[in-house]
Amino acid sequence: MTVLLLGVNLPDKKLFRIALTYFYGIGPKTAQQICSKFSIHNSCKVSDLSESQLNTISLELSNMTLESDLRRKVKNNILHHRTIGDYKGKRHAMGYPVRGQRTRTNAKTARKLNGRWLRKEHFTTLTDPTANISSNVFIKPKLPLMSHFRPFESFFSSKFFV
Repeated sequence: MTVLLLGVNLPDKKLFRIALTYFYGIGPKTAQQICSKFSIHNSCKVSDLSESQLNTISLELSNMTLESDLRRKVKNNILHHRTIGDYKGKRHAMGYPVRGQRTRTNAKTARKLNGRWLRKEHFTTLTDPTANISSNVFIKPKLPLMSHFRPFESFFSSKFFV
């Protein structure tokens, strides 16, 4: 049996602080803080909670940015960095590590995570300028975002290569 809390299935037999980490955006530290805020002990399981406790916890979780809202926020932040063309955006676009890690070895995770932006269709959220309402409009960009980035163009156009 599972408990459905804000669209996420929490198993009954799990500890509640562990089950809270099933939410995207809640790690062990945040789960511990939520448990201490509502005075839930560490060995409490999901099935031991009352309906009133679940309601107050769901009210608290609904005020946090979780799940699809957080995923959308992260995706929009990455797309913002790519469109303005800063260093982080270029690293995301090329599928390289973003925060200064080495690339000679040990970049498999970065290629896996950052490379998915290269393989997927790129969609963005736009605001309609005629309407005052923000709507999700999905468009496919006409040009790749990194087409303007040619780092060796000035070097090869010098007098030595003419």
